[in-house]
Amino acid sequence: MATEKLTIIKADVKNEVTKKVKPKFVQLGNMNFAATVEVDKSVAKELDTDARFVAKLYDDATKEYKKLLNECTLRVDAANNLGSVLPLTDKECKELDADIKKIFSKYEKSIEHVATKHFDKWRQANKDRKKYRIKVVSAIVLGSACAIGSTASLAAGTVTGGASIAASIYGIAQSIVSVARAVQKVTSDIVKIHGELEKALKQLVSAYENQSKAKVKAKEIGKEILADFLMVETAGFNRVDKHLETYKAKLKNIDLEIAALGKELNKLLDKQSKLDKEIEKKLGKMAKDRGYKSKKLDGLFTAMEAARKETARLIKSIEAYHVSIKPAEKFRDNSQKAVDALRHKDPVWAKWVIWVGSLGLGTTVTSIASGGENLVKAASAIETGFNTLSKEFA
Repeated sequence: MATEKLTIIKADVKNEVTKKVKPKFVQLGNMNFAATVEVDKSVAKELDTDARFVAKLYDDATKEYKKLLNECTLRVDAANNLGSVLPLTDKECKELDADIKKIFSKYEKSIEHVATKHFDKWRQANKDRKKYRIKVVSAIVLGSACAIGSTASLAAGTVTGGASIAASIYGIAQSIVSVARAVQKVTSDIVKIHGELEKALKQLVSAYENQSKAKVKAKEIGKEILADFLMVETAGFNRVDKHLETYKAKLKNIDLEIAALGKELNKLLDKQSKLDKEIEKKLGKMAKDRGYKSKKLDGLFTAMEAARKETARLIKSIEAYHVSIKPAEKFRDNSQKAVDALRHKDPVWAKWVIWVGSLGLGTTVTSIASGGENLVKAASAIETGFNTLSKEFA
């Protein structure tokens, strides 16, 4: 007796999954699924008139097919996400193929079972139908999945994003070294003007002490002494006043430069934090979990760690500088009090003068300058690390 094949399910699963996932990092092979029922021609004619039965059969079979499609979609999406961080390895592509095959096999049996159950029930409804031959058959065509372009994920993913942050870090490091050099220059100016101010004050105090001794013997009172003193030592007083104004301006400049340095370091810390999250916690962990042995990743991590250490050292150097500059600030404040008291003819003006001598700023300012230079080197190594890492996947 002649037979005829009736289609229950026929689907291009690859096309359906691609619409849902839009995979960029995995190329799917063929994923075709078909379920048919082979029946006598007389059965086919009878089924043409039994719309209710056919509709119920298709509905239940379609429910199983949708489960197949959903599981395939989830599995492909997982593989695509994996490939967005590092290209899929051959092993991972084969695992994807194996999982898709398992899913197809599972629902091949499920759909055959549903269809067979419906036809058994249909035959039992009429004893004449028991003589009919009915055979449910599935057909599966599966290809192999593979990674898309070994650099595809890197071009749009972690390495590119990290490289952008690395470039920012290098730019900030260059700004830091520029500010550090400015700090060094202003510090040199402070040390120089400090010496000039202290020298001028010593000369003024010495001249006052010499004149006051003679005036005290002559029984002249304090304000008269100061009036005469200022008339005689106008040049010396003006010299002190001029050096003090310059000294104050330089200390104000150093405050601004140190604040700018701190601001740039805060930017750097923020970028380093983002870089850690983007690379060490994402790319590094993924590479480790997947057993990926990168030849360049360790070098990048070493450069990142060096940058962190140099940043920490520079922060400590700035803290040390804040401490070392305090004597200069105190000398400035006391010198101002002395000048104000002298201008107002206060006989005890000289009590405000304190001798600091060497400011001792050399060590701290040198550590800031060298710290900036070292930071640029570390930042440059990070940028180079990303470039070599990108080439590794090329």
